[in-house]
Amino acid sequence: MQSPGGFGSPAGTQGERKQRIRSQSILPCTVSQLLAAEHMEETFRIRDTEISQVTIVGLIRHAEKAPTNVLYKVDDMTAAPMDVRQWVDTDEAGSENVVVPPGTYVKIAGHVRSFQNKKSLVAFKIMPLENMNEFTSHMLEVVHAHMVLRKSHMPAYRVPQSFSSAGTVDMEGYGGGSSLAVNGLTAHQSQVLNLIKNCPVPEGMSLQELKLQLQNMSMSTIKQAVEFLSSEGHIYSTVDDDHYKSTDTE
Repeated sequence: MQSPGGFGSPAGTQGERKQRIRSQSILPCTVSQLLAAEHMEETFRIRDTEISQVTIVGLIRHAEKAPTNVLYKVDDMTAAPMDVRQWVDTDEAGSENVVVPPGTYVKIAGHVRSFQNKKSLVAFKIMPLENMNEFTSHMLEVVHAHMVLRKSHMPAYRVPQSFSSAGTVDMEGYGGGSSLAVNGLTAHQSQVLNLIKNCPVPEGMSLQELKLQLQNMSMSTIKQAVEFLSSEGHIYSTVDDDHYKSTDTE
C-alpha cells in the first residue's frame, strides 16, 4: 500500500508494468469489491492492480472459535457477510486470542484468500471501532483509493490516516502516543518513521537500533508505533519481524 504508501511496478517492459501494477500498501476496500476481485493463480486484482493487503470495516454477525483459529462473518452492508479467519497463537494466551463478540463494528487488516472459488480474508489485525467516524472515514478512503486505481498510470497513492485523523478515535496504546501531529501521525510515530526512512541498510532498521536511537522512548512505545506504521502502509518488514524499511523509497 514502492512509492509513498503507493503502487510499485515489477520489472518488465512498460506495457507489462501497466498490466502488473502491484499495490504494496494496505488498500481500503469494501466486501463487494473483494468478492468481485479477479482471481488469477495466486493473485487477486482490482482494475489490473494486484492487491496484497487490504482493510475492511464492518459489523461482526457471527463468531466461531476453534482450537487454532476464530472464524468471523463480517458484514459491511455492500454484499453478503464475508468469512474472516484469524489464526490464534496456541502457545501464548493473550489479547490476540480473545474472540470479538458479534454485534461489534471492527476494522480488519488482512490478506485475501480463495478456496473452492469462495473468497475469504485471513486477518492479521482486528480492531474494534470506538467511534463511528472511523466507519465514515474508511468509506471515504475506499472512494479515494479506487478513484486512484482508475488512473493506472498514476505513480503513487498514500493511504489516508484513518485511525489518526482529527475527529476520529484517539489511538493511545495502539499507535504509540496520544497527541496528534502533522500528517495525522503522533510525535512518536513521526520519529520512528523518519529514522526508518533514513536508514541506508538494505534489510532496513531493526527494533534494537530504533531503541538505541530513541533512548527516551520505551521499547513498548516503539513497537506500538511500528505496528501502527506497518498497518497503515508506511513501512514493511523485510528479513524478519524485527527489521523494517519505509515504503517511501525507490
